[in-house]
Amino acid sequence: MGTAIVRFSTSVDAPAWGVKRGEHVHRLALDAPHHRDVMACYFDNRSQFDAAVSDTAIAVEDASFHSPLSEQIQLFAQGLNYADHRSESGLSTNEDAGENLLFMKAASSLCGPNDSILRPAGCELLDYEIELGLVLRTDITHAITVTESELPTYIGGMIICNDVSARDLMFGAPMMQWFRGKSQRTFCPAGPVLYLLDEEDFTQLYAMELRLWMNGELKQHATTDLLIHKPAKTLSEISVFSNMNAGDCILTGTPGGVLVGANRKSALAIILNFTNDDKRRKKFVAAQKSQTQFLQPGDVLQLEIKSLNGTINLGGQKNTIAQA
Repeated sequence: MGTAIVRFSTSVDAPAWGVKRGEHVHRLALDAPHHRDVMACYFDNRSQFDAAVSDTAIAVEDASFHSPLSEQIQLFAQGLNYADHRSESGLSTNEDAGENLLFMKAASSLCGPNDSILRPAGCELLDYEIELGLVLRTDITHAITVTESELPTYIGGMIICNDVSARDLMFGAPMMQWFRGKSQRTFCPAGPVLYLLDEEDFTQLYAMELRLWMNGELKQHATTDLLIHKPAKTLSEISVFSNMNAGDCILTGTPGGVLVGANRKSALAIILNFTNDDKRRKKFVAAQKSQTQFLQPGDVLQLEIKSLNGTINLGGQKNTIAQA
């Protein structure tokens, strides 16, 4: 069974690494400025790691949790990787209908699991996306072909991420800028737990349950057995064109239930106004707002991911939307 790593502080102590066990946190006495350093010790020198875990426990309610992912990483992401999300986006649900959609988020979008999510000035279509993040344990610097049985060699951890998205910036900005629409500050709440995987934990990789609530209403609910493009395939594809480093994170896609949705007016707004950014944005925003209300200041999101058998619990997030 793996280990739940957290980054926490108290009213009197600065941020530090800890191991979460049940409802308590044990301080981790490691000189580790980066989560990749914690992971390296865990996987390469387990006796040193175990000796660094303090016997003294702090109650969870006395701790404030921060993102366990440091900003000096790459955030890779997959889009349209669940059939129901493809369907609500107006696309075919056939696995062969499209390539693995890969993009990046800025690491500066990372924030803590309970931090406020800041809606940028002028943003009208703010949306959520619960995702399982997979954290690399080793560098990949050339093209490789990864098999399912080899995943423990490359993947070291799991984490909850929210791929917060400004849909009007994604589809209304010049040339439809996904990077800008997904990389605003606070657009990637992460944690609280970075769960370091032992080999037997990989039996649960496709049995993780994702749930997201908006103002108490369940909006997203799925399990990772529904992933279309699996992690081994995704690692192999990324390795063809990009280096990956230990500590980097891959967001594996969101299930159905997001606020943005396909409709005829939205599609026409994009197709007929592809070269007219201002007109496309206005028409796309109007079409989307006619069918749902997007995230507003004061709205509260709650997220959790755990294995169906209860052996892995990535904790929970609770974020309030605030105006930047």
